[in-house]
Amino acid sequence: MHIFTDRKHIIIDTRSEKEFIDHHVENSVFVGFHGVGFKYWLELLLPDKSIDIEVITDRSCQQVIDTIKSLGYEHVSVFTDITESTSLATIQSLPDSDVKVLDVCQSDLSQTDAEYLPVSEIIQGKFQHSESPYIVHCDKSYRSLIAVSLLKLLGLCKLIYVDKDELEKQQKLK
Repeated sequence: MHIFTDRKHIIIDTRSEKEFIDHHVENSVFVGFHGVGFKYWLELLLPDKSIDIEVITDRSCQQVIDTIKSLGYEHVSVFTDITESTSLATIQSLPDSDVKVLDVCQSDLSQTDAEYLPVSEIIQGKFQHSESPYIVHCDKSYRSLIAVSLLKLLGLCKLIYVDKDELEKQQKLK
């Protein structure tokens, strides 16, 4: 079952990965406009075209709104209250403790010590609640941030984000 089947309102953040990480707005879902596949991910996340969408955007505001409306979404407005933003929990290096790595790539190319769950399966509601922290990683930070924002919004686990380059660097040191 799709995670947003019953949802009538959502806030999407279309800014860059860096802006999303540095100034995360609680209860927003990352779908960066400047990333490859914006339209694909938006329609996968929000199949109901009548959902009320508030958009956090940067200077390309009108282009973002026009693109979303061109996909058939009926209710699109600009989110204006970004004063309540905080930095997303990230780490500079992998801890030595037994923190689990959740690989959210679309194909199973995960490390042997990582749990594998593609973003598309998270969207379909196939993630179990966990009190343990996860380091979420993917070969693209874009997809990782979609996963982090979804799991954070749904309250399904405690998350720590780390990008691919940092994960690979740390794996080589072990």
